[in-house]
Amino acid sequence: MEPISLHQEITKALGSQNGILFSSPAIVHRAMYTGRGIIAPNTQFIPEMVDERGSLPVEWWIMSKTEAKNAIPVKDEGITSLLIGDQLVSLPTALRVAEKELMGDYAALWPLTKILDIGGVKRQPNLTPELNERSTEETEVPPIPCHVHAGDVVDGCCMGHGKTEAYFFPPLDVPPYNMELGPVKTRLGLRPDVTKDKVLSSLRHFGENDNLYPLLNEYQIRPWESWTIEQKIIHAPGPWLTFEIQLPQDDFHLLAWVLGERIASEELEEARKTYHLRGLESDEKLLDETLDWAGNTDPSFKERWWRECEVLQKGDWGKVVRLFYHGFYGEGFVVHPGAKYQREGEERPFAGIVWSGEGRANSLAVSCQEKLRREFLVTPNNQLQLENTSHAHDLIVFTVFPLLKPAHS
Repeated sequence: MEPISLHQEITKALGSQNGILFSSPAIVHRAMYTGRGIIAPNTQFIPEMVDERGSLPVEWWIMSKTEAKNAIPVKDEGITSLLIGDQLVSLPTALRVAEKELMGDYAALWPLTKILDIGGVKRQPNLTPELNERSTEETEVPPIPCHVHAGDVVDGCCMGHGKTEAYFFPPLDVPPYNMELGPVKTRLGLRPDVTKDKVLSSLRHFGENDNLYPLLNEYQIRPWESWTIEQKIIHAPGPWLTFEIQLPQDDFHLLAWVLGERIASEELEEARKTYHLRGLESDEKLLDETLDWAGNTDPSFKERWWRECEVLQKGDWGKVVRLFYHGFYGEGFVVHPGAKYQREGEERPFAGIVWSGEGRANSLAVSCQEKLRREFLVTPNNQLQLENTSHAHDLIVFTVFPLLKPAHS
């Protein structure tokens, strides 16, 4: 479509849809973790679930203009497509011709937001005897492997700002999930008593054992809570469907392999190069370049970075809660059956997903089970009117806003 024609189609769609546009889900495959089968079949690395790269569809990137940086890249993986009339147009393409209409002055502050489907088959951690303090029979659903975001490697050094991110844990005991997971833990930061020697020893045995995992703090995941993880903080997000917002980049270093698995000896060198060192020359360099030691071992780690989501508004109609903190912002709307809620427009655009239920957004039908009626963009200075048309279940919508500070401050 020609730029002038596309601009006209976008403005036409915005006019007929009261300032909002729907999109098609951008599903991203990863080669290092499995899921719970919620966003797609992804619970095991088996032929009927993986793509041609051997990767699983475990991430849904929300209103994304950032391309995924996988070891084997696929063009436009991670890029959202907007539904303009009856055509799908990539978000970057749409922004090139209608940035002001779509995002106002906030395109440069647009975050990368994901839904992480974390899970899989239970495994027994592979720990050496001195670290295996638990029962040898204990197994767990694996987290995302221990990793850190320290910026891209240029000429053998980590350059630029690493990726800061935040998590919100949505409820799973609502339709269409209806899941009761029991206790689920996540690993964030290092225990204050951990030494650099212990971490370095674990790094040197990447892919051979899981000795790094017990060195991290363990916290129980509870819905309606939020964490922020700064750049250079080690983390292994736990197996709970996670709503994640971050700086718009896709850098990483894996510091440990998949919990409960070993890398075959003949594949270990290539895995270390591709996922672990990623341009750094040694594990010593990896430790020095990618970990903020004081931040990781801070005794007040939880007090600084954990939040219970605060209620911003509440009434007979439902409630509004804040989802993210520390430079990130999002709101969650819970609208009771038969009720309505209206959020007034402002200059900031925001993206939304229907997490549970069905109803109307700006008089347009939305549903958590309709692929092209679930994710949407609310453009600048347009209100969001939500109506729950169900008689039995809440309508739950989660939204993400531009960064509250410059992306690399």
